[in-house]
Amino acid sequence: MTMTNEKKKVLLPFWKDALMQIAAGGTAGFVEICIMHPLDVVKTRFQFQRGFSQSNYASISDCFRRTIKNEGFLAIYKGILPPILAETPKRATKFFTFEQYKKLFSFGSSVPTAQSLILAGLFAGLTEAIVVNPFEVVKVRQQTDQQQFSKVKNNFFF
Repeated sequence: MTMTNEKKKVLLPFWKDALMQIAAGGTAGFVEICIMHPLDVVKTRFQFQRGFSQSNYASISDCFRRTIKNEGFLAIYKGILPPILAETPKRATKFFTFEQYKKLFSFGSSVPTAQSLILAGLFAGLTEAIVVNPFEVVKVRQQTDQQQFSKVKNNFFF
């Protein structure tokens, strides 16, 4: 076997594993946002209403009901594009970097220790935070602009 064939055999599993980790993480992030975003909109509006909003909501269901009644059903998906654009690479980054950090901090051991898993999680989380912060700022600004609640597109169907 030549040296190039040996390198190909070593690199191919790495890329195959990396692509699977990235795809799994990206898919998980996309599905999570599509399911949880309406609750995030309500949470953000509750946080923002204190002292600033003219429409104080009595409960979570009241916020859902009034938002849908006054702005339409798709209003609960306002600001969804930045989280989708952030969460897909965020989760992909987290899944991929966790596995890479886990290998790095295992120091050649075939079984990761608790310490190597803790370090891998810490560094994967730090990497994730660096990737996602700018998108979170845009999302919160879209969700809380009181004068633009009815004007901002939901970004789901463009």
